Amino acid sequence: MNKVFLLPLLLAMLFMYLIDRKSMNNAHAVNRWIARVLYVISIGIWIYGTSTKSSVYVATWLTRFIDMWLPPTL
Repeated sequence: MNKVFLLPLLLAMLFMYLIDRKSMNNAHAVNRWIARVLYVISIGIWIYGTSTKSSVYVATWLTRFIDMWLPPTL
């Protein structure tokens, strides 16, 4: 794994969480849960993307999965 790029990502995610913490605490419980899960998923995708030598990344798979629910006009 390319650990050189992992530290800046983790610092950026921590910084974003600290900035959003006040507004996330005021949000409904479901929205807090979704926001925190998205933070964890994004860190996981980034770690997987930097640790694999494969050309198929999780973000590509998720994009195709999300495209199923988007209307065709977008």
